[in-house]
Amino acid sequence: METLDLAALVVFGLRGKERFEGYLSNESIEGVVVLPLRGDPTYITWTHHRITRRFPANMRGVDFWIEDVRVGPTGQTVAAVLKDGRLGAARIGVVGLDSKAPGEMEGIIPYRTWATVLEALPGATFADVSLEFSKAILVKSPEEQQIVRHCAAIGESACRVMLDMVRPGVRERDIYAAIMEVIHKAGATTPPPNLIISVGADDVGWAPPFWTYWGGDSRTIREGDLVQAEIMPAYAGLETQQQMSIAIEPVPMVLRDLATIARRSYEIGRDTARPGISFQELDEAMAQPAQDSGAWTLTPLVHTLTPTALVGRIGINIDKVPALLQHDGLRPVPLLNDIVLAPGQVFALEPDASRDNHRVNLGGTILIGDDGAIELNAIATNFHIIG
Repeated sequence: METLDLAALVVFGLRGKERFEGYLSNESIEGVVVLPLRGDPTYITWTHHRITRRFPANMRGVDFWIEDVRVGPTGQTVAAVLKDGRLGAARIGVVGLDSKAPGEMEGIIPYRTWATVLEALPGATFADVSLEFSKAILVKSPEEQQIVRHCAAIGESACRVMLDMVRPGVRERDIYAAIMEVIHKAGATTPPPNLIISVGADDVGWAPPFWTYWGGDSRTIREGDLVQAEIMPAYAGLETQQQMSIAIEPVPMVLRDLATIARRSYEIGRDTARPGISFQELDEAMAQPAQDSGAWTLTPLVHTLTPTALVGRIGINIDKVPALLQHDGLRPVPLLNDIVLAPGQVFALEPDASRDNHRVNLGGTILIGDDGAIELNAIATNFHIIG
């Protein structure tokens, strides 16, 4: 805050994927934290029933980080807190206005909320500092690194259950439920989109299963299918990711070739990631196997975790997408920001490789150590064949 000449910081969590306000509050009540440069923070939420859980007997003795909690319309209450702190004409940093997180490329703050703040504080100067805040919290403390390792171990257990379950005749919904049971029984949760699963040797889509929204029955695993999942456990507010890829015999040669490309990309990422190199260098190194082989990619090869603030290029060799999959919105997405890697940062190495309408995606979570990458997952970093 001193570096950016900010008199206060307004950190929006709301229902965003990262719940940024939790970094300052150690709670997630769909709220906003107002933190003055000098003085105590205020926590704002939209309804009383988000804070009444503080009062039962079984919560006595819990050390809540922020005592001043206020309830009310978000925009009005933010403005009132800033006025109370004599910050109505100050330079104020905002997190969430232009955060560009996955699925939130235009921020998470509703128009009416922000319009209310601007109208109530015409003398204030606001600066979006979402990226700067994200970079500041990327390096994990020793305690946070313990949590990340624990979370990755939960993901490893979920991967093992998925590997044991994927067989012909098993329903997709049962695999989904088994993965989520492992995560929830471990005291973890999953941020949106919770769990991604694809089924079929020609399924290149990457989204939650359709039946989780529109109802109906789920798909049944068959011989020759490729079953893939993006598992996203989050423990104590810190997320890890695992990209499972399991093929059932007979496995076409194209999938074996794509798995080799993806695995090579993962190995390059693991061996390249170390303190002192740039995120762009890491992304470029991981892209080489796809570029050399002519494979195209659907999703990023690498991104930061907690928060997902820096995301690698999307759509390498996208011009090679078959006519069947082409649409107006199909385009490469360049690297938007860069950082220098440092010990304590956490990354998802999640390379994918596609050819025609076939795609393989694998990978796991790494922690940057003093000398290089520390692998926190093993099962999901390899391509598995059943039968």
